Amino acid sequence: MKRERLVSRRTLVLGVLCGLVVGMLLHRSLMDESALLRHQSLRSVDQATDQLIQHYQAPLNQSTLTEAAIQGMVNRLDEYSQVLDAQAYARLKASTRGTFAGVGIQVGLRNGNFAVLSLLQDSPAAAANIQVGDVITKIDGAAVTGWQLSQVVDQLRGSSGSAVNLELQRSVPGGPPDRTVSIAVVVVRQKLEAVYLHTRLLENRIAYVRADQCYDTLAEDLTAAVTTLTESAADNRSDTAVQGLVLDLRANPGGSLICAVTSVDLFIDSGTIATTEGHRGTESYDATSYTPFASTPLVVLVDGGTASAAEIIAGALQDYGRATIVGGQTFGKGSVQTLLPPLANGSALKITTAHYRTPKGRRFSEVGLMPDVAVNSLDESAVLAAALQVIADQVNQAQTPSLSSVE
Repeated sequence: MKRERLVSRRTLVLGVLCGLVVGMLLHRSLMDESALLRHQSLRSVDQATDQLIQHYQAPLNQSTLTEAAIQGMVNRLDEYSQVLDAQAYARLKASTRGTFAGVGIQVGLRNGNFAVLSLLQDSPAAAANIQVGDVITKIDGAAVTGWQLSQVVDQLRGSSGSAVNLELQRSVPGGPPDRTVSIAVVVVRQKLEAVYLHTRLLENRIAYVRADQCYDTLAEDLTAAVTTLTESAADNRSDTAVQGLVLDLRANPGGSLICAVTSVDLFIDSGTIATTEGHRGTESYDATSYTPFASTPLVVLVDGGTASAAEIIAGALQDYGRATIVGGQTFGKGSVQTLLPPLANGSALKITTAHYRTPKGRRFSEVGLMPDVAVNSLDESAVLAAALQVIADQVNQAQTPSLSSVE
């Protein structure tokens, strides 16, 4: 019996060892196969590059073909993944910080022209007497005809203290639509901060904050803005705090995830703010105990241009019942784009790495978020009136005593 047990134990040990050896050999085989495929793929790219350079009917160079190969790979992924050149990479990094050196104008395409849409107060552009509606025709002597909007933005930005020469076309007041005058201005760039945040005080001491983009320090700037508006609301009352807040995220295309998380964290003191899901697993982002506006009546304005990180803000506050969402259905961009370290040629990959879920597990890709109060009017006064009414209702409800407190 003892001998049989000994043989059985030896057989078991031998079987385990054999299994380990087979497993190691199989793993090594798979690794060798993977390495072989990688080697063949890279060799094929090198061979294709050499053949194109040698035999194509026009001259080609290595860097051009390398950029095309990278672009081709990314183009096969999804509509949001992209390759950024060195300038676009620097511009995106600056935009996520919310600060950069520029002239202080927002430019957009209007009737095929690059028009000035808005001016920052106290900006170099405002001091240079540039006006909303002016059309940019030349930058530093170069005609902008045929340029992309990103090229115009790149040329308007630069190092603080540097000058940029602009040639503009301006409509003549009271004249026919096609009558314009040419204006040449020299603008000195300066560092611009909080360029995506606009604030003012509405009636009944309601703070209005519009965020044009989700940048890393939005939560800090929002806190500072509400503090400033609170000081403005002081009118010899014992209670000088603002009575509510309207956070306008309409036409906000999103931005950094850290912006969404820290912004929501201003209004809730615990719980999950957002979850990301990718093939590498899930990751959750939770609120902290720092909550300066835990009980401030809050309305968030959204529309079809509210996307990505801006939708995370609206969705999280909606899930917790912390804010009333007013406006229209949001865009529905629930994918996470990650900006990877620059490549050797200076370009960088911004690729989709995961998808968002709201605290209640909602995925809003392609479907968007529905508002609590639908206001589809394009009339700005109608939208703000609806927001003010919601806040007034919240304030009145908070001030109404419950039955248990009545004596």
